[in-house]
Amino acid sequence: MTSIVLPPNAFLNDYVLNAQFHKFANISKNAYKFWKNAYVARYQGTRTIFLHKSCILPKHYQALSSCDDLNGFTLASAFCSFTTLAPSHLVEKNNSQIYHLLELKEICGIKFVNLKAFYDLLNLSYDKYIYIEKCHFFSPTPLEKRIKLTSSLCVGYY
Repeated sequence: MTSIVLPPNAFLNDYVLNAQFHKFANISKNAYKFWKNAYVARYQGTRTIFLHKSCILPKHYQALSSCDDLNGFTLASAFCSFTTLAPSHLVEKNNSQIYHLLELKEICGIKFVNLKAFYDLLNLSYDKYIYIEKCHFFSPTPLEKRIKLTSSLCVGYY
């Protein structure tokens, strides 16, 4: 079994959430550990496991097709780590202005953010590093590149 730790800005394009997959496949949540060529991933500091679609056994293809598509998505905690955004901004009842700009998805109690769609909204290439801060913390414009998101939040990038 090959296990990797994904960087916080990695999209889950070729992965499926193990917590969802094992329910649809009606197998143990640890069954992947006994597969010959299992390829699994997780984000730093999390226990959430993602299975690479290419390692799914042929007898479970039906379960694979039932799982949610994670193209462009990243784990919410990884998104917050990458952008330095407080997790409280990803809760609707907190009335954060940025909440409505993000595409969020919850699967099996695990929250995901569409990082690809966020990059597209900002018209930035996917290799840019981004961070979200209050606008008044930024240096003057020529020194620091930024995009205003809301009245008080900006995205810096490099």
